[in-house]
Amino acid sequence: MEKSKVITKKSRIESLDWLRGLAALSIMFYHLYSWNIASLDSGSWLGRLGIYAVSIFFILSGLSMAIVYNKFIKDAKTSITFFVRRIFRIWPLLWVVTTYSVLMDSRGQITISQLKIYIANITTVFGFIKPQAYIATGAWSIGNEMVYYAITPIIIVAYNRKKILGNLVFIFSLVIGLIYAFNILDSNVDLATQWINYISPFNNLFFYFGGIAIYYNLKDIEVNKHFNNCILVIALMLFCFIPLDGNQIIISTSIWRIIFSLLCFIIVIGFYKLKSNVPKLIGGFLELFGVATYGVYLLHPVIYNMVTRIFNRLNLFTDGITGKICIIVSVVIITAILALISYYKFELKIMRYGKKFSLSKKDALSL
Repeated sequence: MEKSKVITKKSRIESLDWLRGLAALSIMFYHLYSWNIASLDSGSWLGRLGIYAVSIFFILSGLSMAIVYNKFIKDAKTSITFFVRRIFRIWPLLWVVTTYSVLMDSRGQITISQLKIYIANITTVFGFIKPQAYIATGAWSIGNEMVYYAITPIIIVAYNRKKILGNLVFIFSLVIGLIYAFNILDSNVDLATQWINYISPFNNLFFYFGGIAIYYNLKDIEVNKHFNNCILVIALMLFCFIPLDGNQIIISTSIWRIIFSLLCFIIVIGFYKLKSNVPKLIGGFLELFGVATYGVYLLHPVIYNMVTRIFNRLNLFTDGITGKICIIVSVVIITAILALISYYKFELKIMRYGKKFSLSKKDALSL
């Protein structure tokens, strides 16, 4: 049996988990601030993260898939196995939050059309046929991810045959992204109005393929520690403090789309090549959020819904900034706890089962 046929140990890069943790926290705080205090635009660093933290997730996802599966995906059989494993990773928690959302919205009375949308969501088919039909908050990106997983073998096989072939596939996705940035999306129309086009898998494909490209083009390149840290800090500063304001469509189109996308790639590369040590407590904290990212991302809207219902029913801190802060703090704490429990007691077990399920008998006996 070839070693590439079975993955016996999952490769993890600690610094990438730190970035996942930071991205997950930023999305959660972006939502909680927007829902409780005030809407955010492209002028604030948190408003920018509300858009581009998800983009960073796409890059990290592509990079992670390349790190783990670059020697595994070779043919139709291994491609199907890869996709099955991703299903076991994505579906279970999505089922929970989607079902909760449907029950809360419909109050137990579901029409045939709602049932069809529900089925499309729990099977993630919506990502392929109607991305805007997502139910759970933020699930549009999950639909995008499933589309990307389905076509991951194309770029992995291309890179494994010849680097230039993989790079051409990535460049093709860049061209599609530029078409969206300059032609399909209009910088003069607010993002909410164009949301259907923005969440198209084609608009964000270059982020995911870019993550894979980072692995194949930079895996063997050593970067000077101080140079890497300097570039990373500059990229973070530019991302947060470039003087700009207006609706978030501004940073999602035209030249600003190129600039902020490039900064996202530099930030991911900076963390990928990061050699600096951080205090153990901070590193451990970020790593915990990194491995529980999926739970933080999907659960915080559900927890927010529950907490606000409880606060309103008990008439607790219903007015003023104090109440809003109490809600935010409560949601963050409960989400963190439940996301970690979900990962270690629920998601991790199902992923392990999915890995065993997707192995042939011969491979399973060889483990």
